Formats: sequence, C-alpha cells, structure tokens
Amino acid sequence: MHSKGGFLMVESLARQFNQGGPFMWVILSVLAIACAIVLERAIYYFIYCRGNALKLAERIIDAVDEQDTNRAKSIVGKRNAPVYRILRTAVERYTAGLKVNRIMEGIEYTAIRELPRVTKRINYLSLMANIATLLGLLGTITGLQVSFGSLASVDASQKASMLADGISQAMNTTAFGLIVAVPCMLMYTVLHNKQQAIVKEIDEAVGYFMDGIKERCA
Repeated sequence: MHSKGGFLMVESLARQFNQGGPFMWVILSVLAIACAIVLERAIYYFIYCRGNALKLAERIIDAVDEQDTNRAKSIVGKRNAPVYRILRTAVERYTAGLKVNRIMEGIEYTAIRELPRVTKRINYLSLMANIATLLGLLGTITGLQVSFGSLASVDASQKASMLADGISQAMNTTAFGLIVAVPCMLMYTVLHNKQQAIVKEIDEAVGYFMDGIKERCA
C-alpha cells in the first residue's frame, strides 16, 4: 500500500510538472544551481572552516609564551582554512622579528585574499530565489495568454478545456517558482549568518593574537 501510494504521488507530481509548461524546466535548472551552491557552501563552512578560531589563537599564544615557535608554526600549518592562513602569516612575521605594524600589514594583505573565499557565492542564492519567483510569474502570464488567446480560435465545446489547461499551467508554474524561491531564501539566511559568524571569529582570533604579542614586539 505504501509503495502504491508513493507511486501515485510521484505520478501526480510528474503530471503537474508537465502541465506547467516549458518554464518548469527553467525553474528546475535554477533549483539545481541553488542546490549545488548550498552543498558547496555548507561543506566549506561546516567542514572546511570547522573549529574554534579563538581557541586556535589561544594555543598559538601558549606556544609563544613557552618560546616554542616551532609548535606555533605547526599549529597554524595543519590546515588551509582562512583563519589558519591569516594566523600563519602573523606567526611567520612574528618569528621573523617584525614589529606590530608590519605584522598587521601582513595580516591585512592575507585577509584581503582569504576573506572573499568565505563570502563568495552566497549572494547567488538570493539571486536564484528572485529568478525563480520571476520565472513563475512569467510562466503564469504565458499560461494565461495561451489560455485566453486560444479561446477565439477553438470550438465552443473545447473552450472550457483550453481555459482549464491554461490556468493549470499558470498556477503550476507560479507554485513551483515559489517552492524553489522559499528554500533558497531560507538557506541564504542560514549560510549568510554562518559566514558572518566565521568572519567574526577570525577577527576575534586575530585580535587575541595581536594583543598577546604586542608587548613582545614593542
């Protein structure tokens, strides 16, 4: 019974999809692009950039306090996430004996290169949501045009069928456009908040590191 019910549901969805007209395929392409962006960014944020940046900075400062520069370099050399690369530059400049302003210059240069990796592609999700909504609206207008435009050229017995088909196309396209747009906006908000949290953690880690070495570089 469950398999039969599932088959009927899939069949119903496929029928509604086909009734939506050609714009359904365009919206489906938008959905595929959005899913790829969400997957790539989720992997980057929650796996590649995982970890506590402030604790990382604390471990580095502990190594510096013990004058164990090799351990400090080893800590920041384990991964290539943005916070590791930024702090790696800071550690390298500190161990080279540079002053605070020179260390900060290196951090800023590295941050200019690394932070765009954190923020890239997120805005595309908002764009995909807007495109899906507009394509749904365009499909609605096209469906209504087909529906009412064909009434003058068909027999009276076929008018009701033509009108129903056109309205069905219009409504299905609108619904599918919104079905795609709403999750896109939801995931945009989730990933955007995660992106801001990562940037904030990097700022805190850099601030902690610089505060820890300030007196030694004076």
